[in-house]
Amino acid sequence: EIQKLVNFDLGISPKKLEWAQSEQLANAFKKIKWMAPPATGLIPIGEKLVEKALKKLLEPEFVMARTRDPKVYKGGIPFLIEVGIAYGGNAGRETAEGKKMEIMRFANRAPLLFDAGSCVTTSAINSIDWKRYYVQDLENSPLSIFINLISTHVPYTSAGKQSIAEEDEVNEEIRFAAMQILRDLQIFLGGKRRAADQAEKKRIFEKYIPETAKSLSKLTGEKEEALIKKLEKLVLDRFGKDFSKEPEEEKEEVEEGEASEE
Repeated sequence: EIQKLVNFDLGISPKKLEWAQSEQLANAFKKIKWMAPPATGLIPIGEKLVEKALKKLLEPEFVMARTRDPKVYKGGIPFLIEVGIAYGGNAGRETAEGKKMEIMRFANRAPLLFDAGSCVTTSAINSIDWKRYYVQDLENSPLSIFINLISTHVPYTSAGKQSIAEEDEVNEEIRFAAMQILRDLQIFLGGKRRAADQAEKKRIFEKYIPETAKSLSKLTGEKEEALIKKLEKLVLDRFGKDFSKEPEEEKEEVEEGEASEE
C-alpha cells in the first residue's frame, strides 16, 4: 500500500535515499490508516461519566464529551484523549472582569494544576478557530473544557508532572475531539442567536402595534381594539414559533464541512 503512494522502489537501500524520497516516505506513512493500538492498558473515564460530572459540577446550558480511539505517538506509545465541553451555567472561571474560559487538564485522571501555558492542551485549544463555531471571544466565554490524556507513558515536560509536552499526535487528537463537540455547540449557539434575534424583532413590532392600529383605524374606520388583536395575531404567527432549532439539513451540512478537517 505504501508503494502506491511513492514514486520509487521501496527495495532501495536506505543509504541511497534522497531527501525528496525520504519526505515522500514520511508523508506516505501519515496517509496509511493503521490499526488502532491495543487499548487494554488505557482505561478512559467514558463520555457518559464525563458529561454527568460536568452537569453536576457546572449546571451548564450545553455539555458534551467525546472519547477518541487509541492512537500512538513517538512511533509506538499508545494514548487516547477524552474531551468534554460545558457552556453557560456555572461553566468557566469567575474573575473580577466576569466569566473566563477555563481548561481542566488531566493526565490519567490526575489533575494538572500548574504550567498551563506550556501544556499541549492549551496550545491545541488555542489553535482552533473558535469564531467559526460562534464563540467570538474564547478567553471571555463561559466555557469549561475538560481534557484527559490517558497513556502508559504520559509525555510530561518535566519531572514535576504538571504539564504535557508538545507532541504532534496528542495535539491533533485534542483538536479533533474538541471540534467534534464544537459542531454541536455551533448548532446550539446558532439556535440561541436566532431565537434572540426573533425575540428582539417581536418586541419591536409589538411596541408599534398601538400606533399602527390607531392610524389604521382612522384610515379604515375599523375599531382600534379589533385592529390591535389582528396585528397581535400577525406578530404571534410570524414570531411565535421556536427559532432556536436548526433545520436538519443545515446540521448535516455543518457536519460534512467539518469532516474534511479531520
